[in-house]
Order: sequence, then C-alpha cells, then structure tokens
Amino acid sequence: MHLSFPLRSAFIALPLEGQSKWHFQSLQHALRDFNDILCFQNPQTPHLTLQYWRELMEIEYQSVLDQAGILASKTSRFTMHITGADTFGTHGQERVLFLQIAFCEELARLRKACPWVAGTPFHPHITLARIRHSQRFALQKKCIMKSLQDCSYDIVCDRLRLYAEMHSVAQTPLADFVFGT
Repeated sequence: MHLSFPLRSAFIALPLEGQSKWHFQSLQHALRDFNDILCFQNPQTPHLTLQYWRELMEIEYQSVLDQAGILASKTSRFTMHITGADTFGTHGQERVLFLQIAFCEELARLRKACPWVAGTPFHPHITLARIRHSQRFALQKKCIMKSLQDCSYDIVCDRLRLYAEMHSVAQTPLADFVFGT
C-alpha cells in the first residue's frame, strides 16, 4: 500500500477481533432502528484507541512503527471486560455512545508504557456510535440504553494496530504488532 504523508487521523489501538468483534457488531445491529439518530462506528474496525495523531509526518512514521513494535514485544495477551454503555457529553447534549471498560491492570500498564505524549487524559472506551442529533437522542435515550443493558462481555487483547485515513477511507489498518510475552 502506498502511503501518502502526512497520514491523517492516525492512531494506535487495541483492535476487537473474533468473538469480541462479533459482539460489537451485534450491539450495533440491536440499535439499527436508531440509524437516523446515530452515526455508527465502522463495524469492521472496532477498537480501543491508545494514542491518536491528527497528522503523522513521514519523519515520525518509522519511529512510531519501531516504538509500537517494542511496546508489543514487552506486552502479554490480556483480557478486558465491557461493563455496559454510556455517553460522552452533557445531559441533553450527548455526542458519543460508547462501551465502558472495567478497570484493567494490564491496560493501565500498557497505556503508561506508551512512549508517545498524550494530549488528553486517557478514558478507555470503545465507541459504538457518534450521536447525530442530541435532542432526538435525548428523547430516545432510555430505549437506546435499554437495548444495551446486557452488553457485558470480554475482549481478548493480543496486538496493537496502527490505523490511519487512507484514500479518504477512515480507520484503514496499516500495521499489526502482535504481543510477544
């Protein structure tokens, strides 16, 4: 794949694969009646973002690959647990519907070991959808959250993945870094 720099919307994440990806897709399917209110996360690329770059320059790219490889080689496979769903934003002005992650010691250690400067505090979550119409969402929130009340499941993490926008396609996977220990 030919890379065109700067890479836009690049990020390192923990991808959901296998059973956890299927669970994610089934949750989105349960919300299909709210398609006019919600803009769903791409069901093929669900993930938990560890580090985000609005732009990643060519001079930084190889360093990010090298650092991600080192980080992955020092990380062991672990399991996170989804505990439910919630929203970001103030009441009546919610903007993101996401899956909550229970505290996970391994995830905390992984994030702390990330060599990249974090621009914002880390709030581990998995985005299900962006909210298109916050007022209409507010009217349907109870029904939407009821659809997600039993969304408790495990996610096995065994790799990091680098994504970026490529040829106007957001969240294109560029490289995997399988955990080594």
